[in-house]
Amino acid sequence: MTLEDSKKDFTGLTGFQIKFLALIFMLLDHIHYFFEFTGKVPIAFTWIGRLSGDLFLFTMIEGYTHTSNRKKYFTRIYLMSIFMTLMKYIIQFCEPLQRGDGFCPENGIFSTFVILIIIFKGIDYIKEKKILKGIGLVLSPFLITYAIGIILQLLVLPFTSIDTANIIYVIITSFLPSPFLVEGGLYVILTGIILYVFRENRKLQFISFGLFVLAWMVGLPLIYIRPLSLKLMFTDYYEWMSIFAVIFMFLYNGEKGKSMKKLFYVFYPAHVYILYILSILIYNLKY
Repeated sequence: MTLEDSKKDFTGLTGFQIKFLALIFMLLDHIHYFFEFTGKVPIAFTWIGRLSGDLFLFTMIEGYTHTSNRKKYFTRIYLMSIFMTLMKYIIQFCEPLQRGDGFCPENGIFSTFVILIIIFKGIDYIKEKKILKGIGLVLSPFLITYAIGIILQLLVLPFTSIDTANIIYVIITSFLPSPFLVEGGLYVILTGIILYVFRENRKLQFISFGLFVLAWMVGLPLIYIRPLSLKLMFTDYYEWMSIFAVIFMFLYNGEKGKSMKKLFYVFYPAHVYILYILSILIYNLKY
């Protein structure tokens, strides 16, 4: 087969193929995340890993848009969100479960997806001219977070310690994710909103995504960090590399591809805890 024939046969990437690539990129990123302390993992691993989050966002939006049962889709993500958030806080509050240097895994993208799906539903309502209902749903994750904080301050904190109030807050937000505590925070939430709002116009979707990434990941450091060198952009402030995810988004052919629903739901938490345990063992051997 000639190169020309290969070009003719290539019809783009399916949703499954993009998600699978994102899994590989994420694995490389997390190898650097968990084993950076060894000094043996090249920083290029996390450069590549910058693509994974936005590709997962992209495929999650496609999955949510085309699923035949959005309630079931949301429920799966919500249950995984609760599980991983509780695991995160158990490790944080139980010192024997922490690595010797105090490191604890912060991974929990499912909680971010939960908030985004709620916002997506609100955006859909707004498009259906149900303005107040839509705006209320879009703002609900933020309003609920503030309400929980106020209630704890007024009704709990006066009668207990700050530590106890914090534990109660952690438990509540495990079931009602806070936009300010989820992985990626406001940046990932805004990125997801942009990808969702412009999903029916691929060209506009890619352009708006690229401009937002550059504005947030390059523009803000230029404003607030002095001095900011080209070297720092590759050693400390390399989040801008996520812009290259647009290449794989562009190659998306609109097809779902293989149906392996459980792959991400199993692989994501499994590899996080396996890598974390391995990092503890290596740390103990080294120190």
